[in-house]
Amino acid sequence: MAVGFFTRGIEFTLPHPKIPQRTLLLLYKVIEKAWYLLKEMPPSDFDLATADEDTITQMLVEIIENRLRKNGEIDGFNSAMFGRVTRDQKITNYDKNHPDKMPDIFFDLKRDHLPILSDQDGLFVECKPVDKKHTVLSCYCKKGLSRFIIGDYAWAMQDALMIGYVTPPYSLDHLSSVLDGPKNKDFNIVEHSEIVELDLYDSTHDRKFNWLENRGRACRIKVNHLWLQI
Repeated sequence: MAVGFFTRGIEFTLPHPKIPQRTLLLLYKVIEKAWYLLKEMPPSDFDLATADEDTITQMLVEIIENRLRKNGEIDGFNSAMFGRVTRDQKITNYDKNHPDKMPDIFFDLKRDHLPILSDQDGLFVECKPVDKKHTVLSCYCKKGLSRFIIGDYAWAMQDALMIGYVTPPYSLDHLSSVLDGPKNKDFNIVEHSEIVELDLYDSTHDRKFNWLENRGRACRIKVNHLWLQI
């Protein structure tokens, strides 16, 4: 049975305030820098072309947390401004019936000055491979994107991120085709489009679950899609 929020009178709002665009763009820059380092200067025993999803994500998080956040190599991203970047951190879903949900990457935004549930506030990231064995529809969307729509991840947030580990010839055109396709009804799509100048895609989705304690229907969520070419 679902239980309420254990806040003892602490004020919080749902949904949480949007993540500022400048913050999102900064974090995408961080991820892209980590990807560059992983491709150009990999550990001696690491092969990006053959590594599985979990290993790639683990390596990305190690670079982001142990190098980029600690040394301030990217202006604006440092340990003073951002909390730890973690992998597979356990969280609850929207109704607390599933307490062991584990988003692939979680960026702590250090927003405790805002009226939020701090354990549910941050940039939630889900990572999926995109190749012949892992299709956009069955893997990337149904096993990844859908988790933000059904309230497994980022249920208090208005923003989230999907990362694709992409093998050519797949491109964002394939994502667009799936979101426009006949099997898209499970994704509650409001709109979707490519942000050409940023090499990103975004999609906005209705969510049909209700927040606990009569706080109403969950808001829409906007998901950015950052595809990293292997």
